[in-house]
Amino acid sequence: MFGAVISGLCTHDDPRLREAARAVAAVLTGSAPETLESETLDFKEDPTRRDAAGGHRIGARESDAAARLLAEAAACLANHEGGVLVVGVDERRSGEDALIGTDLDAGELRRRIAEITAPPLVVSCREVTEAGRRLLLLLVPRNCSAEPHSATVSRNGGRRTPRRLGSACVDMATVAQLVDWSRERVSHDWSAVPAGRPVSDARSAAVEVLRDLLSESQEPDRLAITGLPDADLLARLQLTRPDGSLNRAGELLLCPSDTGRILYLRRPAPGAPSTARVTTVGRGLIEEVVQTLRAIEFNNPVLGHTETPSGVRVPLPALPPGAIREALVNAVMHRDWDIPEHIVLDHAGDELTVFSPGGFFGGITERTVLTAPSRTRNRALGDVLRSLRLAEREGTGVDRMFIDLIRLGHPRPEFTQRDGGVRVVLCGGRPVPEVDRLIRLLPPDLLAMARTFVAVDLLRRRSSVTAAELAEAAQEGEPELKGFIDRATRAGLLVRTANPRSDGRWAWRLTDAAREVLAPILPYHSRPKQESIRLIAEIAGRNGSVRNADVQDLLGVESVRASELLRAAVDSGVLTLAPGVKARGRSTAYVRTAATTPQES
Repeated sequence: MFGAVISGLCTHDDPRLREAARAVAAVLTGSAPETLESETLDFKEDPTRRDAAGGHRIGARESDAAARLLAEAAACLANHEGGVLVVGVDERRSGEDALIGTDLDAGELRRRIAEITAPPLVVSCREVTEAGRRLLLLLVPRNCSAEPHSATVSRNGGRRTPRRLGSACVDMATVAQLVDWSRERVSHDWSAVPAGRPVSDARSAAVEVLRDLLSESQEPDRLAITGLPDADLLARLQLTRPDGSLNRAGELLLCPSDTGRILYLRRPAPGAPSTARVTTVGRGLIEEVVQTLRAIEFNNPVLGHTETPSGVRVPLPALPPGAIREALVNAVMHRDWDIPEHIVLDHAGDELTVFSPGGFFGGITERTVLTAPSRTRNRALGDVLRSLRLAEREGTGVDRMFIDLIRLGHPRPEFTQRDGGVRVVLCGGRPVPEVDRLIRLLPPDLLAMARTFVAVDLLRRRSSVTAAELAEAAQEGEPELKGFIDRATRAGLLVRTANPRSDGRWAWRLTDAAREVLAPILPYHSRPKQESIRLIAEIAGRNGSVRNADVQDLLGVESVRASELLRAAVDSGVLTLAPGVKARGRSTAYVRTAATTPQES
């Protein structure tokens, strides 16, 4: 009665595809489409295929009217539990006559839906052909944020903010409705929802991985539960419901997948063809995580060594394993599991890019990811990963990435939201021993804070930094940084510059002792004359003016050498005397000439 594609989807991993396939099969056997719709399933006709007389046209192109109709329907599902839109079905008919098909371009439709919804709603699309008709299955993720999706529903810009109630869409038109909706959202945990599967569905190999990870922690309370029966162990890890069945976190970690959830690619260099491709089908997610970490370890060469205080020589791979683990586990923990796409790890040379489907959650942005309170769509899943010691304690995973990279002289991790997900880029390479030596001189209280490493990273590249500049880089407010600057000053890491900047703001630099440790890698320390002139111009541009004392302070040179460099900068046209000041004396100040626009170091 129905084709192989629909038959295959009836047993797919994704419950939305299963529901859609079974509903289409029921339509073909005579059921009315409208009787099959649910809180998570909606049939939609392609409006571009209806002519003025009400008949159906075949081959019509996509229209903005179709995009608006489907954007509203998608927002409606997303603002409830997510679901699937089956496009190309006439709800008033049954049997094969109900399948009128669609010619809408899937890629253009996805783009347009994201464009006319706010926040942008990213749907996935599956094309199927049944009874000779092409249908589109639009897979809609559940909106896990505190802001509902609205959609443009008319040419003049009219918008609606719908939510699904039963099989109907109702517009949330009042402030009270929107507030009630938001309150419901913030307390929801996708991973704690019942999966409807017994513990016996869990792979025994996946359960053994849980036991191994608990044992590796060597913590007494975790070692004590490794010998429990499976059902008791999973209950202690909160992977089951009170009735003994698995929750979604348990299903995800322990039950086999037909498609795999993680894809690892290895390339010799960015842009080069992949030389290895690792993904695993038929295993639990916890097995996939462990296998992926092993594959990265195999492809992560040792490029240096360090010694512990006791003299033990420790290898240093191109990318720090702790940062790799946190990037992968964060992707698993925070991604939107309603989107049927892989977590992708692209390991090119000494650079690792981790793509996690679904955007930032709970108001976190690229500019607050380091310091915003930890929020996740999947609290139960996150708790399990922390219990297994795969993830750092709550709120410190991103800190770990910053600390592990910067202490080896590598750039800070980069976070961007694009292409329907979050990308994290870790850049490694040969460790920089000078940075490691400086870090080892710092007291434990500073080493526990990511802001310490951000400050070291900034002052490796520029001679001074204001509290505002450090606050922006550390993603904090200036008041929160005052205590840190005081501690870093007492610890001999920072010292205030000799003079404030032209706007009256004070700046801080590395102490002379810290500069001596980093001297070989500082771009502003003991440099050739022309490079020093360029740096002086940068200082004048950043500070508003520059004096002899500033050059001494920021470039680490004696007074005579500072005077020589200032004269050379004036002679070369880079600097000129500040208006109204004398050409001699300690207060003589210079400003950068208008024609000089050097790049900041």
